[in-house]
Amino acid sequence: MNYENEMTAIVPGKRVAWIALAVALAVTTAGCSGQKPTPANAAVVKGAAAALAGPMCGGTDVHTKHIDLQVGCATCHPCGGEFGFAVPFTYPGGTTTAGGTFVRAIDVYPTTCTVACHSPLGGPLKPVEWTAGPQACATCHVSSTLPAQHPVITNPRPVDADCTRCHTTGSHTSGTVTLIGHAPSWMDTASPGFHAIEANKGLASCQGCHGTALTGLAAAVSCGQCHDAALPVGVASWKVNCIMCHGGNGNQTGAPPKTTWGNSADTVRVGAHATHLAGTATSPAVACTDCHVRPADVLSAGHIDGLPTANVTWSGLAVARGAAPTWTRTSATCSGTYCHGNFANGTDASVVWTQVGLGAAACGTCHGNPPGGTHPVVSAALNTCASCHPETMNASGALIPIASGGKHLDGAIQATTTASAHVTGWMDAASPDFHAFDANAGISSCQGCHGVNLDGVGGTATTSCATCHGATWKTTCTLCHGGTSNATGAPPKGTWGFRTDVARIGAHTKHVVAGTIAPAFACSACHVNPANALSAGHLDGSRATVAWSGVAVAGGAKPTWNGTVLTCASTYCHGGYSGTYQGFDPFTGGTILQPYAGKNGTPAWTGPAMTCTSCHEIAKGLLAGPWHSGSHGGSSAANRNSCNVCHPGVDALGTSFTSTAKHLNGVIDRVDPTLNSACTSCHY
Repeated sequence: MNYENEMTAIVPGKRVAWIALAVALAVTTAGCSGQKPTPANAAVVKGAAAALAGPMCGGTDVHTKHIDLQVGCATCHPCGGEFGFAVPFTYPGGTTTAGGTFVRAIDVYPTTCTVACHSPLGGPLKPVEWTAGPQACATCHVSSTLPAQHPVITNPRPVDADCTRCHTTGSHTSGTVTLIGHAPSWMDTASPGFHAIEANKGLASCQGCHGTALTGLAAAVSCGQCHDAALPVGVASWKVNCIMCHGGNGNQTGAPPKTTWGNSADTVRVGAHATHLAGTATSPAVACTDCHVRPADVLSAGHIDGLPTANVTWSGLAVARGAAPTWTRTSATCSGTYCHGNFANGTDASVVWTQVGLGAAACGTCHGNPPGGTHPVVSAALNTCASCHPETMNASGALIPIASGGKHLDGAIQATTTASAHVTGWMDAASPDFHAFDANAGISSCQGCHGVNLDGVGGTATTSCATCHGATWKTTCTLCHGGTSNATGAPPKGTWGFRTDVARIGAHTKHVVAGTIAPAFACSACHVNPANALSAGHLDGSRATVAWSGVAVAGGAKPTWNGTVLTCASTYCHGGYSGTYQGFDPFTGGTILQPYAGKNGTPAWTGPAMTCTSCHEIAKGLLAGPWHSGSHGGSSAANRNSCNVCHPGVDALGTSFTSTAKHLNGVIDRVDPTLNSACTSCHY
């Protein structure tokens, strides 16, 4: 076969170049024509390959491209025009052409070459078409065969850009991996291209060349080479040196006095970090973990991830005692945190993160001064706080500094919960300091510590009133009101602390216990009857509110109460009634509208007992009319004794009742005179 003709046929238009090449090959392959290469001539052939290797050819055809990549002619043509790999070429990295094969073109099937050059680093062998054109990086380099120290390629179908991002192509197959370096601005802190700005967007871009731990890897440059120099005292590595990126050189917390690299426009990244982590005399230093997951080091997952802000994850003091905080970045506000008042009797303040030094944590912003709600009623003078909170406040009304052991804002309410919280006479019924006095003055002072239901739940004290007073104490009226001779609770004496207030005793017992002329009245006739001791308005330190109902307003009566002179007027039960009824006219035998009215007495609540004439104007004949005049309603006792003729339940003397159920029951009980023999004996 004519070598020149073959070369010309393979690469038309390159005849002159190949003539020169053929002459060179003729010299270097002398003794090889027509026979297989031998070890003796192999060196000659290999030398010819090396001599002809390199970019000297300058062509763009497939042959020239191979020669430019140091694949000499003899690598594939060991004896002139023959095909074969009897004289293998080995690259500096170890890949060799030994064992390669050719398949010549047949009809429409192109010529292919299967050789390790296209399957480096132990990749699977694959045929490559001779005229296929330039090959992509991933055609030859399989991700699974890359060295273990090679960065992970996340693109499932890598493209050339994935490789050329780090690798130069000028020294391909030379045995030396040459990486692309950074621009000069990479180390210029004043430049927008400074490497900290890129790192702050996400470390993955750095780890590709410098390794997962940023210890060097292919780039052979470790972050520690610079950043482990001049570490703060007590900091072992740049990876845990928070102030390196976050600032805060005044302490080792890393709480930023400025934003991190590349985030100067985002003031939320600074906010009150330093204020929270430094602590004050009134607040302990807040741990980073109260608001964020604290990374173990700079490489922890989620720490530097390119997200716009750190993930807020509440814990610790922020969620103490069941608080449920929320963070709204658009308004830079946090709310619902324990530390800003989401606790019993707190204000649950919503604070703006960026308003530092504007009094967001001043005394009185997280709880009232004094607190409200179920907190005991105390004066606004702070020197009273220490009596219940001696671990938080001192006797002068100042917070005990945290550095001195003060317990303010530690996630618990330190309040004295034993008998020591009260004065010596708290349990002594003979003492003016007996606890019933305070309870009677206003039950809210007890609920602050013992809970809304005084059962020791929800407050700072666990003692329940039922411990001493029994399970039914809330509905045992006689517990406070006395009246032990009956269960009504109508007081025979003033309640605790009100012994000298005669209005609180008055005629209570006479009203709630049946007498000789009146039935027992319900408390609700004059007051709202509380369901139990804790009902609203019952124990509030003032007198009970008068609210008329029942028999007091029967017959349209409109009662009034004068709390100054202690009198009531216009009650039905004391003669505050009037009206007419249709009755029998004994003189005509027909009917007549009979008027009636009471005396409308104004009894004194603390005055003498009432009699018949206190409410009935018997001496004056009541009102005009045949029934209550003359012999039936005159002023004499004899006439008055005839009440029982028409009104059942009155005794024959007219001074008491055989049945008080018929007296003062809200209706006028009378007999029908046409059926009464005592009437018809005289009246027809």
